[in-house]
Amino acid sequence: MVASTQHTFKPPAIPWLKPQQLLLAPDLGIGLDYGLFAAAMERLSADPAVHALIVFGSRGRGEAKFDSDLDLAVVIRQAQLTPAEKASHWRHFRQLIGPLGVGLDLVLAGFSDAEKLSQSRWHVFGDVARQGRVLYVTR
Repeated sequence: MVASTQHTFKPPAIPWLKPQQLLLAPDLGIGLDYGLFAAAMERLSADPAVHALIVFGSRGRGEAKFDSDLDLAVVIRQAQLTPAEKASHWRHFRQLIGPLGVGLDLVLAGFSDAEKLSQSRWHVFGDVARQGRVLYVTR
């Protein structure tokens, strides 16, 4: 008889709780226009609704290829967002970001929702918490 080894899931620490100034020079791989990226992150971090900016996915892990998109999570200061509020913030942030030279996968959540969802192994905010690179956290 072979013993079954069960892996228990350990929720990650939440990386967007400690204030951090905007990190404008992360190595996020080739293909991304860093001038456009830096300007976009400056605009986003100046928005009063934004609590944190986190890059995740292949660029966050340092595995990006030339054609890799940019996966960006935005945590909003508001605790929870209705679907209409989420859509409104998404459109506003997408417009603030503008072109980057690569595709963009933009996800966002309210502060409390992001904290709760980050503890899931199946939700995208779980990936953000486990593998994301924090670019900015408001004071």
